[in-house]
Formats: sequence, C-alpha cells, structure tokens
Amino acid sequence: ICDRVTVLRDGRHIHTGELAPLERMQLVSMMLGRDMAEVRRDGLTGFAAEGHDAARTPVLTATGLDRRHQLHDISVELYAGEVLGLGGLLGSGRSETAKALTGALPLDGGEITVDGKRIGRPTPAAAIRAGISMLPEDRKAEGIVPGLSVRENIVLAAMPRLSKAGIVSRAKQDRIVDIFMKRLRIKASSPEQKVGELSGGNQQKVLLARWLCLEPKVLLLDEPTRGIDVGAK
Repeated sequence: ICDRVTVLRDGRHIHTGELAPLERMQLVSMMLGRDMAEVRRDGLTGFAAEGHDAARTPVLTATGLDRRHQLHDISVELYAGEVLGLGGLLGSGRSETAKALTGALPLDGGEITVDGKRIGRPTPAAAIRAGISMLPEDRKAEGIVPGLSVRENIVLAAMPRLSKAGIVSRAKQDRIVDIFMKRLRIKASSPEQKVGELSGGNQQKVLLARWLCLEPKVLLLDEPTRGIDVGAK
C-alpha cells in the first residue's frame, strides 16, 4: 500500500527509504531494535507455523455481531496461538468490537463461541467463564481500583477460584501475586501498596497480571501501551 517507509522507534528516526528492497524481517528488526535473523521466517512467534487446516477448530468465533449505530455484521475467527490485530480511527468500532466480545457492550444480534461452545447471552461474567479476558483501553476508569492494594487488584477476577465455601485462601492469593509480580517485574514497595500510587506502566502490569492469572483462552488488549513509558512497553 506504499512505496516508501519511515521507521520511528521510541521517538527517534531510524530509517527512511524505498520499501521494495527491504525484507520483512529487516523492517521488523528496525522497528523493534533487535536482531531478528534467528527468528523463524514463518512467523515472529512461530505460533502461525501450523496453518489453518480443516482439522483445527477456532478458539474464538464471532459471527454477525451487530449493535445499532456502532457495529454491523462483524465476524471474527481466531485460532490458538494466533495474534489478530484490529485497526481503525477513533470511533471506527475497534474498541466496541472488543467490548462486544467480552459482553461489556450489549449486542442486538450475532453469535460468539469459544472452543465450539456458544455463549448464550454475552455478559462479562459469561465471557470470563468461557475463557475470554480483556485489558481495557482506559485503565483508570475501567481497570484498576486505585484504593485497593496491588494484591487485591491482581486477584480481583480470580476470587471465585481462590475461595471455598465462601472462605478466601490468603495463601493462594499470596502465591499467585508473588508469581506475577516477579514475572511481569511489577515495581511496588510490597503487594500491599495501593495500586493508585504506582506508575502508569506498573498499573498496566497489575491489570495484565489480573487477567493472565486466569489463564484465559482469549486475551483482548485494547491500546495496551497507551500512556506508559518506553521501558514498560
């Protein structure tokens, strides 16, 4: 769709020139600032190597999603290990599509299935039970609870799994929080620090930990790097 390309990375000009002589991996290398020679050419992650043969079943299928004035006949098919991107201008429906898939935006029509099982009436609770999680665009308005601790924010969606007969296991909470604070390198004085006191990047990591600890089948990310520093990206 273009003849020339300019690569900007972290606010710096990296390259400008004709697109034709560039190989795909050269362009990716300039974008990421890493040597990509060792990465398999059939996919940056290798996830796409198997292809979409007839024997494979999509993890997520959405057919004919419709909402008056916002969505019209949207269909999506997603396979295990696949990364699917939705792009568009503000108001084009990309965020609305993600919210519809999680049940946060009521639909007038359409069908959503996960692993071949239809979600009868999409609601956030039903989507989570089916294995769909979402990192929202606005973490302050739709994500974090600033007055709660890092620990409480991380385990918020996992409470049903961490409780038995209405009693929540603090040991299980601490174990999960410790794992994800280390894995995502969340910088906090302790798990009990209020999440509202953290930097934007660390707040985003806390939200990501909240959904990763559920081991979702489908993870939707709406503007995941918006408003955070380069290091956190």
